[in-house]
Amino acid sequence: MRRRLLAVLLALVLPLTVPLPAFAHSSGLPRGVSVKRDGNGIAHIRAGSERDLLFAQGWVHASDRLFQMDTTRRQASGTLAELLGQPALPGDIEARTIGLRRAAERSLPAYSPDLRRSLDAYAAGVNAWVASHPLPAQYAAVRITRFTPWTPVDSIVLLKAIAFNLSFDLDIELTVAADAYAQAGAQAGFDGAALFSDDLFRAAPFDAASTVPDATRPRTSDLSDVALRLARDYQDRAERTPLLAEAVDRTFTLGSNEWAVSGRHTKSGRPIMANDPHLGLTTPATFYPVGLRGAGLDVQGESFAGAPYVILGQNKRVAWGATTNPMDVTDTFVERLVPFAGSPSGLATVYRGQPEPVLAIPETFRVNTLGELVTVPPGGAVPAATLIVPRRNNGPIVSLDQSTGTALSVQYTGFSATREIEAARGFNYARDIRDFQRSLDFFDVGSQNWSVTDVGGHIAYFTSAEMPLREDLEAGAVRGRPPYLLRDGTGGNEWLPATRLYRGQALPYEILPPAEMPQVVDPSAGFFVNANNDPAGTTLDNNPVNERRPTGGIYYLNVGYDGGFRAGRITAMLRAAIASGRKLTVRDVQDQQADVTLLDAQFFRPYLVSALRRADRSSVPELAALAADRRVTEAVGRLARWDCTTPTGIPQGYDASDVSGHRRPPKSSEVADSVAATIYAVWRGQYVKNVIDARLAPAGLPQPSGPEALKALRVLLERFPDRQGVGTSGVDFYAVPGVADPVDRRDVLLLRSLSDALDLLSGPSFAAAFGGSTRQDDYRWGRLHRVTFSAPLGAPWSIPPAGGAFPPPLSDLPGVPVDGGFGTVDAASHNVRADSASEFTFAGGPVRRAVAQPGRSGIEAVSSLPGGTSETLGSRWYANLLPQWLTNETYRVELGR
Repeated sequence: MRRRLLAVLLALVLPLTVPLPAFAHSSGLPRGVSVKRDGNGIAHIRAGSERDLLFAQGWVHASDRLFQMDTTRRQASGTLAELLGQPALPGDIEARTIGLRRAAERSLPAYSPDLRRSLDAYAAGVNAWVASHPLPAQYAAVRITRFTPWTPVDSIVLLKAIAFNLSFDLDIELTVAADAYAQAGAQAGFDGAALFSDDLFRAAPFDAASTVPDATRPRTSDLSDVALRLARDYQDRAERTPLLAEAVDRTFTLGSNEWAVSGRHTKSGRPIMANDPHLGLTTPATFYPVGLRGAGLDVQGESFAGAPYVILGQNKRVAWGATTNPMDVTDTFVERLVPFAGSPSGLATVYRGQPEPVLAIPETFRVNTLGELVTVPPGGAVPAATLIVPRRNNGPIVSLDQSTGTALSVQYTGFSATREIEAARGFNYARDIRDFQRSLDFFDVGSQNWSVTDVGGHIAYFTSAEMPLREDLEAGAVRGRPPYLLRDGTGGNEWLPATRLYRGQALPYEILPPAEMPQVVDPSAGFFVNANNDPAGTTLDNNPVNERRPTGGIYYLNVGYDGGFRAGRITAMLRAAIASGRKLTVRDVQDQQADVTLLDAQFFRPYLVSALRRADRSSVPELAALAADRRVTEAVGRLARWDCTTPTGIPQGYDASDVSGHRRPPKSSEVADSVAATIYAVWRGQYVKNVIDARLAPAGLPQPSGPEALKALRVLLERFPDRQGVGTSGVDFYAVPGVADPVDRRDVLLLRSLSDALDLLSGPSFAAAFGGSTRQDDYRWGRLHRVTFSAPLGAPWSIPPAGGAFPPPLSDLPGVPVDGGFGTVDAASHNVRADSASEFTFAGGPVRRAVAQPGRSGIEAVSSLPGGTSETLGSRWYANLLPQWLTNETYRVELGR
């Protein structure tokens, strides 16, 4: 039956896979416009005017990615259930509440007339393709026969959604945890605040890599029970909503890498810049590579299907990349809600003792039921209206309890009329670094770190987006809870109204002046690195609110960043190369992008090896028993010989050492490193559970995320000579009944965690991968560490199987086995606490790997794509670039084609 269904689907889509002839006129495209597909399926568009270029870009996007475009705009707009049916309705409800569609509609009039014409041209190209072609097969699968025409607002909301995913947070999870720790500490006699902020939920990173400092210096209050319940309830809903889930995830499993090296450190004497953004690894891929030439443009790089221009890439004079910069541009407020007859909603918030009307926006929800749109009546979880608080930048009330008059509202910079597409247009036309920097004035939300290089031989790092200034921080002290926790909506924690506006400013609030944003041009160190780590060093002392602005106010950017795992490793590799006197090449930088070394293993492994050495000489029964366990001694021996890399160790696995997507049998050294990587990864999770989670479980306290737990473990070990495993809170994390000496207790937990890991690996939790084997040689990393590329409608569109174009590499396990691991530069992170064969899979990572080098005649660049340009099953460009991506190969970027 499945074969017959696949045959029908292929029959439907194969007529759409015929490529356009080279530079041939195609029916529906404007006269003088040509589209050429290169051997990778990448479209190169030529036209005499910008309008025609963008019309053709819309046409080409629609021809390859229409269903992706439709699902993305609908998810952001809260109308996905009209396409995918009832299961998508809860997500629609939350998306309507957040209101990205409202913000997009607010943004359109703020764009310049030229840009609005560009959006019109792009939308016309999308709709022209739809008018002259059958809908893709995915629509037949959901019984939809009509496509709602594309509009400029659709392009804006699509980019709003991407920016939202990279910049939005709720402050709820931390608040709930902080309150729970404070209460538990009061009851149990330890310092709950210290346990939260200094021992476990630390702002300071695992590695102290900090972008601007490293590039410019030589190396040398109570909440009510109701408010907490509302907070927990909304956090639960957010975690079940795809649009919100990644935005509120504090584990930073997605992120990006970028770095640049000046010409004085390279073999060619020209700068080298690298960038690999990390987003969801979906089918089709997040990015759509495209080339645009004409009307003064000659640009190639990554676009988003659904929006005009190139977002990341290069023209003939400038190359640029980006990583997420998690500035705190969201605040969640506890509001006092009262009945108010003068309000359209009948409700008001109370601010400084005065009622302020709450607005009500009526909502109508529909679902696709067997091809028919059915209206869902309001009631229960389906609201009749969304409640808006004007004071909160027109932000919504996301949760409320009318019986007590308590509500939560959200204030977010992205609710303003922002103009990110205006910035993208400026990037495409930029002629040097300063041109690029001026374009950033219009990149208002979706805070990013930008790496830039130009043919003048310069490198630069900039941060973008508008950072609101809070009234209490500007006055020099935190009032109540800090801005990364829930704030008081009745006064004292407000965003300050703007008294001056900077060029391109969108927010009606005071913002951090552009000159105070982290940035550096041609750094004295000859390089810079950003991998979502702290750009300015404000969290390195574990206090994110003790730096000062020139005005005397608090210089605050965020409570915390990525733990520095990737940034620390990249910085170490660059410093080692520079210190050796070796000049870097493009190939060297590509090898750095492909690095799969575990930075945390480099720190923790010596403690395990030393623990066994001491246990061999110990008379403590628990230690002696662990030292006598041959499984433990074998495992420690493997870890002692390990180089902390993470190859798959299996013939079916894809490794950076493989060539051009062709897998080779692993070498004996790769097998050994693979086994050690498996043992270490499972040990790591058990060590977190035995040292940290075991102390929290009796009190029912929330666990720190995996990265936070590793930061905490590092600090405990570094402070061990002075504090003997006791945290600042007074909690003894290495308590072991019956063992008196603190060093012995520490070693017991180090080695016991290894014994526990070996029990798991040979037990039922890992039977799917290792069949209950006790032979450590069987514990190959590739059997656990697998990447998945899911599609909205699942098989056969997901990879594998890609309609048969990419068969499953493993017959008994889902996904594609790849090298890498938690915090590796070649991003491939998984759950730190993973303790079964299914928990090491991942679905986020590099959505491009680009390296660019400017020269006198232009930019030489390479890039990659985790999939193909087409979402059409049967197309030769459905998954054609994936094998090379899996083995860290790239394709040459072709400008002026």
